[in-house]
Amino acid sequence: MRFIALKTLVFGLVLATTVLATTCHAQDESGAKSQLVQPNFLFIAIDDLNSFAGFSANEPGNFLQTIYPDPEVLEGVRRRLTPNLDRLAATSAPFLRSYCPSPLCGPSRTSLLTGTLPHESGYYNHDRHFRTYETLKDTITLPQHLKANGYFTTGIGKIFHTGSGTVDGPLEKDWSDARNSWNQWVNHPLGCNGGKPSRYSPTDGGLLQFGPSRLELQDTGDYLAADFAAKLLEHGTASTNASVRNVTAQTVTLPPDQPFFLACGLFRPHLPFYAPKDYFELFPTSQMTGLNRESLDAIIADLEDLPAGADRFSDFGNGKMRELMKLAKQSKGFDIDPEVAAWRELVQAYLSCVSFADSCIGRLIDGLEHSPRRDNTVVILWSDHGYHLGSKFHIAKQALWEEANRTVMIIRDPRVEAPCDGNPRRQIVSLSDLYPTVCSLAKVSRPSHVHGSDLSSLIQSADAAEVHDSVLMTYQPGNHAIRTPTHRFMQYADKTTEMYDMQNDPGELNNLALEPDTNDYRQLHESLRKHIGEHATK
Repeated sequence: MRFIALKTLVFGLVLATTVLATTCHAQDESGAKSQLVQPNFLFIAIDDLNSFAGFSANEPGNFLQTIYPDPEVLEGVRRRLTPNLDRLAATSAPFLRSYCPSPLCGPSRTSLLTGTLPHESGYYNHDRHFRTYETLKDTITLPQHLKANGYFTTGIGKIFHTGSGTVDGPLEKDWSDARNSWNQWVNHPLGCNGGKPSRYSPTDGGLLQFGPSRLELQDTGDYLAADFAAKLLEHGTASTNASVRNVTAQTVTLPPDQPFFLACGLFRPHLPFYAPKDYFELFPTSQMTGLNRESLDAIIADLEDLPAGADRFSDFGNGKMRELMKLAKQSKGFDIDPEVAAWRELVQAYLSCVSFADSCIGRLIDGLEHSPRRDNTVVILWSDHGYHLGSKFHIAKQALWEEANRTVMIIRDPRVEAPCDGNPRRQIVSLSDLYPTVCSLAKVSRPSHVHGSDLSSLIQSADAAEVHDSVLMTYQPGNHAIRTPTHRFMQYADKTTEMYDMQNDPGELNNLALEPDTNDYRQLHESLRKHIGEHATK
């Protein structure tokens, strides 16, 4: 029965992809392309989604290839993991080398939405509202700037650090910046409530919880938030369901005489890794043959060339991977190595949450397809950072390696044909580029404080020139990384470094910074060290 349902799903997605492709540019009644006008925006944020999406799964270094070494099995997983993201990417400009400003939710989102990099703002954590920082208290956010320039701005879900906001309460509770950034903000629960935790979940109430949820898809917070935004697109008005727990009845109506900026943020696949149980059935742990004792031992051995400054970012001394292994060792009576079994179950839960989030994205795409404004609505979909699921003995973001910083970014501009070609953009870009890009597409000025580059040329053509020679990532004071088209270089607060050749070593296994005096890498190492200093002091 499950496979019949999947066949029906795949057929529907092929049909929907065809519909998307045939409506990719606006047309007038004669069929001619219309003149470009100020567009609407559908701004979709996904929390903790790494580069596992099906359309990018075959990129060099993608950890999915480690989990599933059998190409046939990997292809099956790739096809059922993110069919909705894939159909959007197929009619958009997908950016396969997109990086976050910081591998932590609050700093990454705040940097994107304010245009200010973490090392300049000092916003390294998300322990308090960004406007309580002197450097950010009067900043003009992206939706705030659009609102001041004639846009109707509205949103639901996790766009800034949390999805809650208030226009008349204390500032520290206005996490969504409702009083400044939005004409109308919608408070709504997110994610997916838990069911029975895995036997490997800790019992201390921490976030490292995972297992099938007791909820069906249509009852989850993330799906209901996506459904609200989809109905707003379809009908121009939508109301929250006051019968849902912790929801206050609220109605939003899109003004007929204004362009809109509609933001919708999904919480999954953020921990705890709970998703409706049907999604777990899509990813049986028995197929994860690449997660075994040999690969676990190889990951531990890979830690030997880490510098002192990087030690704190691996979980070998303390962290989620170590906690998971500790719990596994206490388990008995399983057919395979309990540490491997625990690792596989956690990966299964993450993949299930990714697929669950993808279904919510599908509801948003369907809503746009049935919207009378679809031909003038630019879609910008992004994840706030990447996520490790075992490499570098790390389960989390909060590190400067590639997997924690590589994001998903898709931009679809239906007003012209070229951005709908589905061809991958492999130029180096940053989430910090979205603020100036939206300004360009909306034909509004770019505030002077905004960092980043306009990606319009890359949206127009996959063959366009690079807009960056490198992009900067920061995690906590003094820890920086730069990504060039060929290398990743990291310098920690103690001045120790890592350097990897990402063309020949996409898994970051050989730290070239340890041997600059014995090969040809010394000059490159010093050049990148200087480059990161210039970046981090701008």
